[in-house]
Amino acid sequence: MSRTTRPRKGAAHGDSRPAQAARPSPPTAETVTPDGPRYLYGIVRDTAPLDVGRIGLGIVPAQVYAVSEAGLAALVSVAPGRVVDPTRAHLLGHQRVTETLLREHTVIPVAFGTVMASEAQVRALLRTAQGELSGVLDALEGKVELGLKVLWHREHLAQRLVLEDAQLLRRDDEPEAEHERRLEAAVEDRAGRDMRALLEGLRPRAAAMREHPPVGERMLLNAAFLVERPRLEPFEEKVRSLAARSDTYTFRFTGPWAPYSFVDVHLGLRDEDASLP
Repeated sequence: MSRTTRPRKGAAHGDSRPAQAARPSPPTAETVTPDGPRYLYGIVRDTAPLDVGRIGLGIVPAQVYAVSEAGLAALVSVAPGRVVDPTRAHLLGHQRVTETLLREHTVIPVAFGTVMASEAQVRALLRTAQGELSGVLDALEGKVELGLKVLWHREHLAQRLVLEDAQLLRRDDEPEAEHERRLEAAVEDRAGRDMRALLEGLRPRAAAMREHPPVGERMLLNAAFLVERPRLEPFEEKVRSLAARSDTYTFRFTGPWAPYSFVDVHLGLRDEDASLP
């Protein structure tokens, strides 16, 4: 069961101080160049100066800085263009920024490839959507996303069920096709019951849960959980205990991640529409 590194203990997660007056972005070589497209990584509360550094998009990582407005801070870098290709270097840069922010802040993550026309439009976004974005930050405060995927070998489970229940063996007078249909129904029923029991065991330990469509023939479950930081270890221990009870399924447990599965904010800017996932 795989697991990524969790945030360091004792990390701060932002606060709810009143909105502050807009202040200029930190003076960097890139922010004093003529204004142009800005790549948007995520949004946090504007509680303190953010020193992110050169960890953004590109083979040579771009300088990432905060644009502050209306008590919020958007983390941006100069965009390489209006469209950002999903190259490995760009994807890794986007991930580096969100993971860095997540260590000490509650983050509204933004979908990869979100480009704003200018820094001025970033500020307009923060002003226009300030109420909704602040509400989302309140809901996400001190929480992160954990992912759980469960895979199976259908034939392995079928063999297990036949060993457990002799009635699932093929009868002498039973056509092969009929036996296959009967066994398949038993396999599907058992897998469904096992996944429901798994989710019921984890649901009380999470603030929210989302199920995504399984990917590929072997995946039974593709779920995301919104978990409070102090409950990360108990949640992981519960997953491990459930996984240890069965050798029929393979568990892939990942995170913590920025809570992409639990953000649904449409920014609604004319001409340059953008949305959060």
